[in-house]
Amino acid sequence: MQTDIIFRDLEKSEALEAYLIEKIGSSLETYFEKDENGHATIRVETDRHRTLTRKPSFMCELIFKPSYQKRTIKIRKTGEDIYSAAHEVAVALKAIMRRRTGRKAQHRRHEHSRELRELLMAS
Repeated sequence: MQTDIIFRDLEKSEALEAYLIEKIGSSLETYFEKDENGHATIRVETDRHRTLTRKPSFMCELIFKPSYQKRTIKIRKTGEDIYSAAHEVAVALKAIMRRRTGRKAQHRRHEHSRELRELLMAS
């Protein structure tokens, strides 16, 4: 899987890049371990600059395009520091993927019970 990290209005640091790959990359690997052609873009930027009266705001965005699905996953979260925004993106990704896999399992369960009903009725 290809992962691009884009820093905008921030200096690139090895610690931040390692944190992003650890948090978001591991979540992607959990659900898309067999998707070698998937493309993930993680964009990190300053949403609002610091002034005398307000704190800065940071934004972390994940855009993931799986190779075997038409739907693109796009998550954007903001926070008072970049690490909390990245953590929120990882949590949101896990929630979205749990919901999607749950729907697939539920759909398969109903298909299976329908097939059993048809077999019982035919007997």
